[in-house]
Amino acid sequence: MPRLAGNRATETEGNETRPSIVASIVRRPAFLILVSKSEYVPILKLSSLLLILALAVACVTGGDPSQKSAETIKQPAEKDDRDVSAGGPTLEQPAAAASLAQTSRTEKRNVALIHLESTRAQSVTPYNRDVKTTPFLDELAKRSLLAEHAYTVVPHTFKASVSVNCGIEPNLGQENTEAKPNGIPVPCLTSLLKDQGYVTVFLQSSTKDLDNFEDLVKNFGYEEFYPLESMSTESFQQVSSFSYEDNIMLKPSEEWLREHKDKSFVAEYRTGAGYYDYQCVPNRYGSENFSDVDKLNSYLNCLRYQDFFVKNLIDQYKELGLYDNTIFVIFGDHGEGFGEHGRYQHDDTIYEEGLKVPLIIHAPGWFPNGERVKGLSNHTDILPTVLEMLGYEVKNGSYPGYSLLHSLPEERTLRFSCFHESKCLARIQGSEKYIYHCGDQPDELFDLSEDPLEQRNLANEGGNQGTDQQL
Repeated sequence: MPRLAGNRATETEGNETRPSIVASIVRRPAFLILVSKSEYVPILKLSSLLLILALAVACVTGGDPSQKSAETIKQPAEKDDRDVSAGGPTLEQPAAAASLAQTSRTEKRNVALIHLESTRAQSVTPYNRDVKTTPFLDELAKRSLLAEHAYTVVPHTFKASVSVNCGIEPNLGQENTEAKPNGIPVPCLTSLLKDQGYVTVFLQSSTKDLDNFEDLVKNFGYEEFYPLESMSTESFQQVSSFSYEDNIMLKPSEEWLREHKDKSFVAEYRTGAGYYDYQCVPNRYGSENFSDVDKLNSYLNCLRYQDFFVKNLIDQYKELGLYDNTIFVIFGDHGEGFGEHGRYQHDDTIYEEGLKVPLIIHAPGWFPNGERVKGLSNHTDILPTVLEMLGYEVKNGSYPGYSLLHSLPEERTLRFSCFHESKCLARIQGSEKYIYHCGDQPDELFDLSEDPLEQRNLANEGGNQGTDQQL
């Protein structure tokens, strides 16, 4: 199946010249760290006035397309009911009119999205053999597809959820524009599959008002929504200011699945155990001493608890006879910082502990010996991967992600933004990661192949000829 990728403003195709910085701003607003490998040294020395101006514009505007020059924005001739974001003009979306076409390979299987709140890759066992927080997930990964270098675009839950569910990069800035009426400019996974006869449900162990998920879920296309307020909290432990333990979702999940088990469905489960303030010690499964740092130890025990929930949920699917016909997509929405780089929580943690997440796809009959995706991946790859596994092709449009069933392009570049505006931007190309802090602190450059914990800032060595050659 052809990949479902749309325009990629900074990738070389054939002999085509990479577009200029200005062109990249126009086509990929906000994700600027946009220059080719040979241009790293001017970045580090900040000797390019154009680059400085471009980065300054991105930090000042927060990447909001509505704040770009009118010359860079295509104004629609008439109103499109999916073409509204923050009340201002929007950039054209290649997937705006997308729909699905069945093929000879189409096979209707259920899709279960298991959303692991605030779960960073380095703190789960499949990605870090030194931590034993998630033994069930570790065993499951041995019979699954695992993306070794998966990232969120913006380290915040509702922004990540847009990329997962809709296959596009989210709007930047703090406002949840995607939760506004007609706030998502493309059909999302649930909408595409509803047109193919699927039924849909979204459950979460946190309150409906957290990040305004009630309206966000509606815009994703889910027909039914079960937040914490719809569930009985009796005998369940509160694990954060907004959430109860994730097992609270099991009863409504079972009731819904029994009612709809004869139909193909998409179900998403948004966990809450990983959300700060990590009130998971003690819990019904006991606790472990993972760290001498209290907050970090509590967080790691929350991930351990989350692992029990994933096992309980998959066991439920087995008991109901749904397991063999379901694709399980297990993903972290973003990571979490515990002071590794002087930052806590996740919103502006632009380092690996904030951006790199687990992404595991488990589907009985697929990947019996386990498969590993080596290239750079992000949440936009989930939609095209699921659609290819179901045997559908996209018509009348294209999504920017790649199916993980194929090798990812070596030249792929990932771009990131902090959640808070004018805070930071970053890019990864190959193993090189560059961070721009919008003037608040010096720029940073890391070689992730040699320095995965980002301890050695190569930007400090920008004047060194040996470093120039490494770049």
